Amino acid sequence: MNQTARFAAIVLAAGRGSRFGGEAGRPFPKVLRPVLGRPMVRWVLDALRGAGIDDITLIVGFGADQVRREIGPSVRYVVQTEQKGSGHAVACAKDTFDAYRGSLVVMCGDSPLFTSETIRRIADQHVLAGAVVTLASARLDDPTGYGRIVRDSHGRIVAIVEEKCASDREKAIREVNGGIYAFDARWLFGSIDKMAINEVGEYNLTDMVRVAIEQGRTVSAIECDPSELLGVNTPDQLAEVEATLRGRRSMKMTKRKIRLEDGRYLIYFEFSEKPAFQISDCISRIDAEDGGYDYGSDTDKEADKGVRA
Repeated sequence: MNQTARFAAIVLAAGRGSRFGGEAGRPFPKVLRPVLGRPMVRWVLDALRGAGIDDITLIVGFGADQVRREIGPSVRYVVQTEQKGSGHAVACAKDTFDAYRGSLVVMCGDSPLFTSETIRRIADQHVLAGAVVTLASARLDDPTGYGRIVRDSHGRIVAIVEEKCASDREKAIREVNGGIYAFDARWLFGSIDKMAINEVGEYNLTDMVRVAIEQGRTVSAIECDPSELLGVNTPDQLAEVEATLRGRRSMKMTKRKIRLEDGRYLIYFEFSEKPAFQISDCISRIDAEDGGYDYGSDTDKEADKGVRA
């Protein structure tokens, strides 16, 4: 059962992305970095909407006005004036959700590989388990750089430990935090002031797992495809993310070919899901002899470029 109709979403989009440098010498909001020609945060927004979540709040900070201009009025905006960690970013939205009694998906704007299906799964599990926190995890051969999921002898989650705060024993754990969560909104904002500041002076949203456990509340989890966890923090990661998205695009697309009475062929494409790029017609005629394209409009040319990317 798809439970996402009962959910809103918070997308963390305040980062600068300093490891990329700036655009033409100017700083640039990280979530507006192009991924296959589209701002990376749009992939996140599309995944949420594809899962049935349309009530979306962006937590913005660096380059907030640029983000607003690019994304437009289809989402709500909350400004994080100081970047003090993911927990602090979510806390900035407390007043926005003061009267809200549903559940929330919280995810990062620089994680464009999470699918609508994973978002639906985390929402369904959250409702089924009656949890106040549900998270996605994955098992990696090399977990370097990720927060580790710590479980007790019964397999229950007892903590998420960020790598920079982890002991050598904890760093050996291969199950990692995916960085996407579902929360009971009333519980989250009623308990968020119990977050502890960490060793590097930040408030991490992962600390809400500790808070929930100390209160005796239910913490649930799903396991997701490890490929979905990759965020975009460096140019190398950007290249890897784009390669993954291209692979998904080709898997969703089926090429069809019909011979016409005049000897030419009609080539068209069927998609198993709505494509993440705009296509007006996506039909082109190909001459059987020379393979020349006969487009109806410039829009179709651009659409075909997207299909063949």
